[in-house]
Amino acid sequence: MNKDDLFITLDVDKEPYIKELTKDKVINLTGQSGSGKSTYAEEHFKGDEYLIVDTDDIFTDKRFELSDGINKELGYLFRMKYPVLPNCSENFDLIYKDILDYCSKYDKTIVIDCAQFHSIKDINLLKGKLVMIRTCIDNCYNRTIERYKKNNPNYTEEELESYKNRKKGIYEWYKQTNEFLDKIERI
Repeated sequence: MNKDDLFITLDVDKEPYIKELTKDKVINLTGQSGSGKSTYAEEHFKGDEYLIVDTDDIFTDKRFELSDGINKELGYLFRMKYPVLPNCSENFDLIYKDILDYCSKYDKTIVIDCAQFHSIKDINLLKGKLVMIRTCIDNCYNRTIERYKKNNPNYTEEELESYKNRKKGIYEWYKQTNEFLDKIERI
């Protein structure tokens, strides 16, 4: 596949990129913030044979407090195991291994919903199948802003502008995701 067809772009949505890496019962679901990862997981992995792990529910304190099931279990695991909560961008390999180790006691397909797969240092750690949601960056950015407004109905204009400025980083971050896609395609 050529890079124009493979890469996430600024303004053209593409079908998800799917590649089987190993035969393990793991689905690595990734894409930019606002790409639709969680919606994809809800639509494609509904049955009891799946265990959906959402790293936002594990590592974001506000979401952890509201989480349940496997995400609550893993949130407690990481909070008990490490004096400082690991960060998906800096400690992805460690987090990935811990998730797989912990979830191995379940006889289910593990679905890991995480935007930071591009932060992996040892790509050979990845098991199972990779599903990359390739929503264009303009749509991802707009979705994150609309989601912020919906989830924070009492936001001030200053808070919204601060959030918008942080999320503008997506226009740089996606380049790391494309580098990750390129490495995966070459496996």
